[in-house]
Amino acid sequence: MTTRKQQRDKPSACPSSAARRFLAFLFGVALHAAPLQGMPRKLAAQSQKKSAASRSTGSTTSQELRKVGETVAQAVLDKNIETLLAYDRVDLRAHDAESLKNNKSDLYCYLFDSECITWGDGTWRSVYEKLSQAKQLEIRTSLVRSPSDQQLYGSLYFYDAKTISAKDLRSFDFLCKQAPARVASWRFRLENGKWKAVTPLFDSETLGACPGPTEQEDEEEPLPVPIKP
Repeated sequence: MTTRKQQRDKPSACPSSAARRFLAFLFGVALHAAPLQGMPRKLAAQSQKKSAASRSTGSTTSQELRKVGETVAQAVLDKNIETLLAYDRVDLRAHDAESLKNNKSDLYCYLFDSECITWGDGTWRSVYEKLSQAKQLEIRTSLVRSPSDQQLYGSLYFYDAKTISAKDLRSFDFLCKQAPARVASWRFRLENGKWKAVTPLFDSETLGACPGPTEQEDEEEPLPVPIKP
């Protein structure tokens, strides 16, 4: 014989309809709650991975551009025309090669010899002089994605960190007044994973004009240029 207490403590094998509906509701909540709770975490993780990948890609491309800068800086100091032409724009290479055979041509003077520069107000100095006279030669890279063609562009700025700050390079007034004598630059574009020159050798089309300041989208801290003796 079953006592009332035993009946009360013994679980029922068949829940009531109300109980069944409540259990079904709880099961439904549990079933849907797990994906809803997991989804933001998954999206956040994906976003973090994407952001990290983007930073890694940006860092890699900036480092590769910096290597280009180091190579061409050394080529200028060595007066290694062959190496410079290898980084020149393809459509200008043959013409520039011919021009650099003449050590009185505008391009040769612009790159290597301040004494024969005839443009400007007398303050222009050759790229060679700017680099060779720098007490602490450094390179700043600046990357920006163009809204017009969605391609990544990069600028190299060569300067003496003893007398010029990275902040100075962001000032149009500073560059307009001081770049002819103190800063060298060159603009590139990333094409199929390779940095290719957009402008002529060391922005030589800016003869007598003011070069533009560095873009402010993505800049790398400047590092000393490892010049070979």
